[in-house]
Parts: sequence; C-alpha cells; structure tokens
Amino acid sequence: MSRCPLPRSRPVALAFAALISLLWLGACARDVPVAAAAAAPAALALPGAEVAPLYVCPMHPHITSHEPGKCPICGMDLVLKKPPKPVATAAAAVADTAVVVDAAVLQSLGVRTAAVSRRDLRTVLRVPALVVADAGGEVRLQARVSGFVERLLVRNTGAAITAGSIVAEVYAPELVQAQEELLLGGDAAAPAAERLRRFGIAERDIDAVRAGGTSQRRLPLRAPASGTVTSIGVREGSSFDVADVLVEIAGRGGVRVEAQLFPAQRPLLGAPAEADFTQPGVPDARWAGRDPQWLDVVDPVTRTLGLRWRVDAGGELALGTVLDAELRGPLRSSVLVVPTAAVIRTTDQTRVLREDARGVFVPVPVHLGARYGDEVEILHGLAAGERIVVSGQFLIDSEAQLRGPQQMQVRSANHRHD
Repeated sequence: MSRCPLPRSRPVALAFAALISLLWLGACARDVPVAAAAAAPAALALPGAEVAPLYVCPMHPHITSHEPGKCPICGMDLVLKKPPKPVATAAAAVADTAVVVDAAVLQSLGVRTAAVSRRDLRTVLRVPALVVADAGGEVRLQARVSGFVERLLVRNTGAAITAGSIVAEVYAPELVQAQEELLLGGDAAAPAAERLRRFGIAERDIDAVRAGGTSQRRLPLRAPASGTVTSIGVREGSSFDVADVLVEIAGRGGVRVEAQLFPAQRPLLGAPAEADFTQPGVPDARWAGRDPQWLDVVDPVTRTLGLRWRVDAGGELALGTVLDAELRGPLRSSVLVVPTAAVIRTTDQTRVLREDARGVFVPVPVHLGARYGDEVEILHGLAAGERIVVSGQFLIDSEAQLRGPQQMQVRSANHRHD
C-alpha cells in the first residue's frame, strides 16, 4: 500500500502531530462527558488553533495528504475532505456529547430557571365534609314491652322534637294489667306503678291514670331528649317487640363534621389537625372545628378514613349538610422545595434539570416529600440556591435522552431567569 511521504518541514510536522491528537479525541468524544472535557490539558484548547486540511483520493480513500497532490496509484487529483475548523475550547472538542442550544432558541422555547429555596410551610388540605350526628348526643326510644303502635305522632326523619313530647301511643296487654293493679290500691299499687315506670311510661301519665280512675287502652311513649329525629323504626298500626327501636334522636348539644381522607394523608396533618368549615353559597358562615377524632376503620368502598370535629353550630347546621373544609397540619420550618412543574416523572426515575456554573443542564435524580400547593418538598438530590429549569424542561430532557450523555450545553448564559 502506497502512502504519502511525511512532511519534512518542522512547522508542518507539528501541525500533523496536533491533527493526530485531535482525531483521537474526536474518536473518543462519544464516551467522554462534558465534565471530563473541561479537565482536558490546556494545550488542546488554545484559542485560534486550527485543524490542518486533509486531502483524499476519490478512488482510494486510504490515500491521504495534508497538501494538494496526485494519487500515486491512479494519478487522480486529491480533493479536500475537511476544511480548516477552529477549535475554541476543549469542551468544543467533545461537542457531540452534548446538545448545544443557543440563547435565542431558549428564549423562543420559553425556558426559565428558578432557584431552589427553603421555606416555612404547613400542609393545607381542602376537602368536602359532611354534618353528622354526634354519637355522644344520640338517644333511642326503645320498646320495653311487646305491643302495637295505635297512633304515631312522629312521621318524618329530620323533624325537630322536644324532650317529653309524645312519639307514639301504644297498646300492650302488660301495660293494661299494670294499670288495673295500680287502680286496685293497697299493697299492689306501688309495685304496679314501678312496673309502668320500667315499661317507659312517664310519671305524668301514671298520675293521669290514677286521676282518671280507669285503665287506658293505649298509653303514650315520650321523647327522652330534644333534638332531630334521625330514624323511625315503626309505622302506625305495626307491632313491636321488646328491644325494638321506635325512633332515634340526635341531640342538639353539638354536631360533628366529618371529612373523608386517604390513610396516607393522616401523617401529613399530624395531631392535632386544625380545621375551619364554610358553607357554599352562604357568605360569612364559618365554623371552627375542635376535638378532632380519627375513625380507625377504613371504608371498604372508598378506602378512606373518617376524621371528625365537634362544632358549636346550634341549630344552624342540618344533618347531612355538605361543607367545605380547610384542614391544616403543623408548621414545618426550613423545608427545601421546588415548583411541582419542574419535576419530570418517568416509570423508573423522578428528576429535575439543574443548571451548573458552566451553563450546562444536568438531569439530577431527586426524592420527593410532601406537596404544598404548587410546590413539592425535596428530600434528596438538590441543595438550596441551585438553579433548576421550571419551564421547557421536557423538551430539553427528551433531547438529552436521545443524545445519551444526558447533558445540555448552553451556548450563551444570558437566557431568561426568574
């Protein structure tokens, strides 16, 4: 195989040696990150240095020369393959390992960066809530004998009822027998009156039997407390047995407001969790929750936990009313946060694009913590003061993934910052 003779002059020989070094760097450039290029010897990054021209035979590509001439095999003129190209810095020698984006392009893409910061924050959740009966204020009117409802005075749930008002008038053989023994007088009167009390007959109705001098076919059963009727277990004309619930009443001493939350939200709120409730469409209506209580049973359908507060609403809130709840957790100091828009989530990694001092965008894996509105906590991967891309990062990141080294080099550092 014929080869062109080496140049004899010293300047040309030095240029030839420099060319060989640069060609070797170019062959390895795809495996060398930009950071390694920055550490290259200064001799390879002299400003104004040029790569010597290369001439090649069109028919025999292995015949090359740095000067014009003819191919020793076929006699054809050698043609210029690669014109002189300036090498500004060592980083440019490995420019194919990074995607160079001009500042004007960054402006047109809307790429913006922001600094990672620390802030004092607290978790705030806004969820719907429901007014429910206070379990401690619920009472039941329960049958203590077997009989029949001959007259029902409470016909609708949600109706207001006062303590001592008549719920139903009932007939029961045991009640008739006790009345007759009461009217016999003597030693039988006192035990008969006590039996009527145990059957749930009020003292005023026992006195009415004594005053009337005759037994009544039906006797009244009265409400044990004031409140709202939440359930009716019988109908007029129906029979009932011992322990059957005739009505349930929610007391007015206080109501509960219940919100449904996912189990993972419980540690975010901590204890105790503060809450304020508002009613949609009602201006200036606001209630503060107190005595929060978690219901430690997950709903089998919604897979949520109930969190209840006691509120002093009096008669302002009807049971079943839907409210807007604002729940607040404890204040956390110096939380490292970034905008949620800056986070890139993939199936195998969560990352952001960090801008280093060289104007290079570097994908950095991060571990996320709690979310605070439009910001998210960073547990690992970043430090306060570092700049990250908050807009246009998906275009840059996708290009970096295609290029391989996962780095983006900016030609100019005067792109827009926040």
